[in-house]
Amino acid sequence: MAIGSWTPEKEKDALSIDSRWLQRCIAISNDDQLEELPAPFTSDEQQNYSVFMRVSQEHWQTAAEELSNDDIIALIRFFTRAEKLISGWDAGKESPAIWLNKALRKRGEKLDREMLLWIRNNTDNRFIPNGGL
Repeated sequence: MAIGSWTPEKEKDALSIDSRWLQRCIAISNDDQLEELPAPFTSDEQQNYSVFMRVSQEHWQTAAEELSNDDIIALIRFFTRAEKLISGWDAGKESPAIWLNKALRKRGEKLDREMLLWIRNNTDNRFIPNGGL
């Protein structure tokens, strides 16, 4: 069982989200392999990537700039399930799914009813997809 490691806020600010890792996450989501999590990642990867579950909204806004709306939706699906299925990836009100949803809304796009119902049925995190109200 992998346990997430603590990263000081100063170090989090210096992190950048690896686009190759995001492409892997998108592929896992698009290939309907979410229920296989954490299997696609090694124990080291699970621990190393856990820090990205709690980086700032700005990090995710920057990462989302290069992504299509479909890719952002795939990542929302990925992080919704990853938070529940990968030990140490719980994020609560700091979930990447929330920040990615905000990036989508900034583009004038909204999650459809089907996706909202899917999220409700696939997470215990009451903050996804809109964050704290």
